[in-house]
Amino acid sequence: MAIGFINKIVMKNIILILALSITYLNNITAQVLYTENFDNYTLGNLGTDVTGQTPGQGNWYTTDATNAQYTIITEPNKGKALSIFTNNPQQDQNFIAEKRNLNVLIDQRAAGNNVIKIEVDFYTGSRSIANSSTNTSRISFLFDPPQNYTNLERELIAFNFSHNIGVFLVRVFDGHSTSLKVSQFLTSDTWYQLIFYMDYTNKKGYFEIPGTNISGNGDFLTQVVNPSDFKLSKMSLTMIVSNLTSTTKREQRYDDIRITALKAVPPHLLNVESFLSDKFNLYPNPATNIVNITNSENMLVEQVTVYDITGKQLSTQSFDSEAEIQLNVGNLASGTYMLHLHTNDGTAVKKLIKK
Repeated sequence: MAIGFINKIVMKNIILILALSITYLNNITAQVLYTENFDNYTLGNLGTDVTGQTPGQGNWYTTDATNAQYTIITEPNKGKALSIFTNNPQQDQNFIAEKRNLNVLIDQRAAGNNVIKIEVDFYTGSRSIANSSTNTSRISFLFDPPQNYTNLERELIAFNFSHNIGVFLVRVFDGHSTSLKVSQFLTSDTWYQLIFYMDYTNKKGYFEIPGTNISGNGDFLTQVVNPSDFKLSKMSLTMIVSNLTSTTKREQRYDDIRITALKAVPPHLLNVESFLSDKFNLYPNPATNIVNITNSENMLVEQVTVYDITGKQLSTQSFDSEAEIQLNVGNLASGTYMLHLHTNDGTAVKKLIKK
């Protein structure tokens, strides 16, 4: 028993050393490609043109509304920040501030730095009620479609915040459609740091809010031939206001934006994924026709995607947010497969052996 106990301690230390090594490797190879805290900007209008043709301060482009509604302000304890706001509570308007040509910066990353990390400080603003679902703020990271690409979706990762109820959604682009990965509530009139990761090597997207228990992940570019064709080209900060019934004006604020190229995703996010996977049971495994998928945490399965051991996607089946499901694998050839279980808490990956 003593030897077994010592072995466990040694193994834990090895795991800790490996995690610290990955963190150290990320730190020494990380490239900051873009950073913006607005502190060098002049207080007042961000730009002079709301047609999206002529850039304003910091080469930001603005579209719709008026120049005075995209403003550099002084923010307590943060220096300067970007504020986007309505002139009156009932104003129906779209507001879009864009940072373009980010692909030029992405191309400057060192070989092997295939994880793109994006940090944005976001101020939720006061709660505003509308007779419409289009009462949102959206932070989108988009790509320029490669040749012959016909899908309308152009967002690699998108954060969408509803001001009606305070809930946000994060969607990750897998190549043909975007699917929900995170759904949580945020507090009004509060600053949050949002962090996104796009792992082009392992085809996974991650999201987290430090200081909270909010994180999630999803399949990223798994349905495209060449993921490198889908590089980040634009960041869009969008506020949509329609049919407000409250007397509160809408305002969003942004600060401390940073884009970094890394070697790997931080270990703590990978540990979250492994933690979710450990919660699920598959039986029988090996399976012949039907495999039962259950968990003890009441995590709701929305979709199951089947991959072979080469990473090729074979099939996808949707479910109606069920905690226990049955998956028909009778059409699979004998072999080993990876099941990606898309849940309300993130994606779990389980190995299945087909007889």
